[in-house]
Amino acid sequence: MSMEVSLFDPLSASEADFAEHYEVMKAVMGLDYPEQSLPTLEAYVTQMRRHESASKPRDRWVAREDGHIIGSAYAVYPELENRHLATVRVIVTPTRRRQGIGTAMLRAILPALRDHGRTVVVGEGVKADASGDLWARKLAFARTHAWVRQILTLPEVAPGLWQRPVPDGFRLQRWTGGAPEELLEQYARGRTAILDAPIGDSAMEFAKWTPERVRAHEADLEARNIENRVVVAVHESSGRVVGITELQLFALQPDWAYQGDTAVAVDFRGHGLGLAIKGAMLRWLSAERPAITAILTQTAHDNAHMIRINHALGFTTTATTAELEAEIAAVAKQLGSR
Repeated sequence: MSMEVSLFDPLSASEADFAEHYEVMKAVMGLDYPEQSLPTLEAYVTQMRRHESASKPRDRWVAREDGHIIGSAYAVYPELENRHLATVRVIVTPTRRRQGIGTAMLRAILPALRDHGRTVVVGEGVKADASGDLWARKLAFARTHAWVRQILTLPEVAPGLWQRPVPDGFRLQRWTGGAPEELLEQYARGRTAILDAPIGDSAMEFAKWTPERVRAHEADLEARNIENRVVVAVHESSGRVVGITELQLFALQPDWAYQGDTAVAVDFRGHGLGLAIKGAMLRWLSAERPAITAILTQTAHDNAHMIRINHALGFTTTATTAELEAEIAAVAKQLGSR
């Protein structure tokens, strides 16, 4: 049997290749994250093709054995912050792990990372202490941070959990899509409250939000047919946006949503604003989109306050993922010794 690694272009891939690519993803997710709802094959193809035209620059590869796909990988190259690094994910169908396939894909990826001027590689989406985590740490990667995956299964939660009071002196405002022009600058400032969230030893930098950056983010979501819902807390006497939460809905996967950033300005914490804005979001969503049955979120494992808020609203913690980093030169050296 022969194995080869080659580039994979979603814009020109055949139906047969996409079907095999999807089966690899489905097998890996079924093993590592069985609680997560998956898109249909048709939705998967559409999402991947839309990513290519609307998201950050990326490369994709597949590993084939006798012409059939048994593993896949991608590398994403941030364009603003984090221009020194690439985020990478390598997956191998579970029945073919520990046979050198992931290592072969990683070896094939490194030249492209260098060509993009990157010096650090970050592994994402890796289940902590599972086979991928252990494999990466043998190849010069170190765990720099960890995240807990939390899921809210809406039909199983009493809606009364979401009835959270708005503290005196504050009002909530919500929108879908673009922020109102009169709140745009304050909203951008409010989003910067995420900058002090725990990141462990990670080399990754958070986005530096400006009104222009907000509009670019909104345009990117719209181009990928993702509905973005936002709830903010406004301090009435100053007009400041002091709390934000966003939720993203995917037209091609209508039964689930993804919880994006939630943040409260440091000088307004301790008032219950996090519970208020997230509770309002859940009431809004359940009233208007009853077909959505689950919300997925990811929270820094050491952000105990946000984890408690999520639990108070009905989320359950299902898994921990590891963030792994390495100097590309160190990985190349380790691979060269094998």
